[in-house]
Amino acid sequence: MQHEPAARLIQALKETGRRRIPLDQLRKEFAAACPELAEQADRRSRLAQLLQSAAASGEIVLPLGKRSWDRTGGMPLPGFVVLAGPTPPRIPAVAPGYSWHPLLGFAASERNRLRLEAARCINEWLKSDPDLSLNVPIKERSLEIFGDEKRLDRLRAGSDHLFGRLSLLSLGCRICPIPLPFEPGPASAVGKPILIVENNDTWVSFSRWNRVAARLSAVAYAGGGHAKSLAYDETFIDELVGRFQAETLYYFGDIDPAGLRIGSQAAQRRALRHALPLQPAASLYTWLVEHGKRTPLEGSEHVTDQDIGWLPSDLRGPVTALFASRQRVPQESLGTHALMSGRVPECSFG
Repeated sequence: MQHEPAARLIQALKETGRRRIPLDQLRKEFAAACPELAEQADRRSRLAQLLQSAAASGEIVLPLGKRSWDRTGGMPLPGFVVLAGPTPPRIPAVAPGYSWHPLLGFAASERNRLRLEAARCINEWLKSDPDLSLNVPIKERSLEIFGDEKRLDRLRAGSDHLFGRLSLLSLGCRICPIPLPFEPGPASAVGKPILIVENNDTWVSFSRWNRVAARLSAVAYAGGGHAKSLAYDETFIDELVGRFQAETLYYFGDIDPAGLRIGSQAAQRRALRHALPLQPAASLYTWLVEHGKRTPLEGSEHVTDQDIGWLPSDLRGPVTALFASRQRVPQESLGTHALMSGRVPECSFG
């Protein structure tokens, strides 16, 4: 390049150590390398001219797409430039003849560089002969292997295996579900059903009632009304089932389309995992239909046949009729007063 300011700018760009230079950094390097131009009122045009000159001489490559240009201030400026020159040879993720741990033998045929690099990190950790006798939470193991507590969670991509082949168990770690708030029942209630309640206030009322009634081994709060709701936390239910030796699991929520959907869909997911079934607390829903406070059903959401089908057959007709009349029943109808005064005849949980 013959133009001296342009030569200074290109040299400054090369010294960044980057090949792809975004516009904000172009402006900074321009200001540092060519202050006599960058301080002028027409500095945008000056920078654009230098970049066009550098592109014409083959020093840089400008983007082709229109969306990659900034046209907000007169003379168009590229959103980035790429320094010309040969691409440096890429160092392989693993050297030829690299020795893989038996658990990762399949990685020898891996071609995706990012997966291969992750597998190599795990391999080096395994070769250090770590103590796998204690099963630890996945984020603790991830931090130990990668120095990044979230890396293993990203690699598993919703599964309990990495790369579809390597189990978390073989790495001595496990997925830890976000816990549901719960209150244990009295010691005498161990082995009795667990009740999961949609809303916070009703959870408080049932927990208080159960301290004396001892009908439930635990009362858990499903997080109704929050974006995560039960789907995000439900695997913790399995831990509660084991902890309290429960053989039956009930759900109780509002009688409205959203409330039924939470319970119905959670029940479907548990069925797919062959987990302890999640059943509707039939006697509680019956009480709501017969005695609960009816309020307007607002919005345009409609209940699905699948969600209605989750209810016992004798409740499907009354609930369908309730919705047809554009009404709902909040579960708060069955609260502390009704529970403690004995106005709930049986509260049967099987």
